[in-house]
Amino acid sequence: MDVTFFEQALRREIRPGSFAVEIGDSTLPVAPQPLEWWKREPGAQPPVGSDVLDWVRDGYVLDIGCTTGRDLETLAGRGVRGHGIELMPVAVAMAKAAGVSCVRADVFSYTPPRTVDAVLAVGGNGGMAARLAALPEFLHRLSSWLNETGRIVFTSTDWRRLPPGTFNNRELPDGGYRGDIRMRLWLEDEAGPWFPWLFVDPDALEKACSEAGLRIADRKEWQGGIAYAALLERAVSA
Repeated sequence: MDVTFFEQALRREIRPGSFAVEIGDSTLPVAPQPLEWWKREPGAQPPVGSDVLDWVRDGYVLDIGCTTGRDLETLAGRGVRGHGIELMPVAVAMAKAAGVSCVRADVFSYTPPRTVDAVLAVGGNGGMAARLAALPEFLHRLSSWLNETGRIVFTSTDWRRLPPGTFNNRELPDGGYRGDIRMRLWLEDEAGPWFPWLFVDPDALEKACSEAGLRIADRKEWQGGIAYAALLERAVSA
């Protein structure tokens, strides 16, 4: 994912709703992103699904792709400590300026200094796996950071719940998965490059969890089930 547009959006004053995501091979409208919330502008509301943080009540947390650290800030207000990793230098600086522990790092090469009680892959960041075929390895990587009783908070989009005929209706290759998509960012009237992303349905997630030695312990849904969260924990050995 090219973060250039994202960094520009965080740095600049832009009109509300003009930083958005477009889904490729789709007739769905572009989706404005919660830029004002990330920038801590007065009156900005948290995005849909923020109540998933209710699953994290104590312990130490690692937030992947934490942007400016808003979720960590919320958890810190509840007495839950943690740190985040983020690729964008400007977002890391904004997180640190707000008192959030954050380092510039890539989820695919990062090794945390300690095991943690929870890994957050929220805000749709389960899509970082980019392809369903890569999801078991991605989940295994996240689970390797957990202590013995640690859990992963994972959010994604159930593409099966999107309006019929609006999403990725192209012919798939053998073994293809309809949730293997591409997206791009829009900043005002300019589009960024396409990048791969994953929308994984809960059934496919459950199968990937099984391959990674995990199981789904709980779920939450929003927007009629289009957006959802899954609480993942290690599977109990037979």
